[in-house]
Amino acid sequence: MSENIPFWLKTTPLYETLKAAGGQFVEYGGFFMPVNFEKGIIFEHQETRNNVTFFDISHMGKIFVTGNDATKFLNYVSTNNITKAKEYGMQYQVICHPDGGVIDDLMAYKYASDKILLICNAANTDTLYHYLLDAKEGYDVEINNLDKQVAAIAVQGPNSEKALEKHFKLNELKYMEFVDLNGFIVSRSGYTGEDGFEIYGSPEDIVKLTKDLLKEGIAPAGLGARDTLRFEAGLPLYGHEMADYISPVQAGMNFAIDFAKDDFVGKEALLKQKENLEEKIYGLELIDRGIARQGHEVFLEGKHIGFVTSGFMIPGTKNSYANALLQGKYKFGQEVEIEIRGKKIKAKVRRKKYL
Repeated sequence: MSENIPFWLKTTPLYETLKAAGGQFVEYGGFFMPVNFEKGIIFEHQETRNNVTFFDISHMGKIFVTGNDATKFLNYVSTNNITKAKEYGMQYQVICHPDGGVIDDLMAYKYASDKILLICNAANTDTLYHYLLDAKEGYDVEINNLDKQVAAIAVQGPNSEKALEKHFKLNELKYMEFVDLNGFIVSRSGYTGEDGFEIYGSPEDIVKLTKDLLKEGIAPAGLGARDTLRFEAGLPLYGHEMADYISPVQAGMNFAIDFAKDDFVGKEALLKQKENLEEKIYGLELIDRGIARQGHEVFLEGKHIGFVTSGFMIPGTKNSYANALLQGKYKFGQEVEIEIRGKKIKAKVRRKKYL
């Protein structure tokens, strides 16, 4: 293994394979991960939109919740309602503090009412795992962290099914469903706004599959393109559009909150926010030239009204957008200003999807 890995960071089973493929590595979520490859982020972004690429997602957390009370337990700690998901179906979940701040957002893979796999953010895996262990008192459930046992890749893009046809028959797999196939867990899902598949398996099997895809000409993509793709598609990122100080209501994720449930952690605080929302995430389109970044302040008529949570110039274009947490209520088209490097840049409010 390379001697250039910072000693405090973990690597995934795909490190050596992706390093040999030209990956440029950075620190992310406690891991040493490829941010891009030789052709760069613009190529990777556009190749995903127009063709197909694959991403290493082995760093994502994998936590199994099993037992007679698995459904009851998840429905208490999460905002969504897993009873609405069918077997071998997926459901987006948000797990909150009592004050509505977010511990993590994640995807639940429901095998059955007593067996649910949670795929969570890498940086939050340990925090979430220990939170669930503490919260399970009184419930007949087991919580198991599978991180070192499972690796994963995401194959994304309009040609993703075709790219995988030598390995899997996936034409009947529907969006937000998964199957056990040839020793892998394969779901039709992703984080790019494109058709695609997320594939979980043993480290050995995922390494072999990755090497096969590289030989077959499927381009690898890194965290840089993954971030621009999810942003363009209007998908939130923990630590940006959601955090322990930004609730799912403020993030506009009410579809993932079932207020009809009898109770769940954070329900009272989220309901109060919903009834009187004072801050929320808005989309912004920059009118003047510039690129907004997280933390840049936003103003209306000289008054500070919030800050940017994410901002990019969409790769391959000159279109520059941002998400921002703003105090008050704003109409689409309303002009505000973003302070970038000491200069006020004009922007207008718009929806948070830039495709």
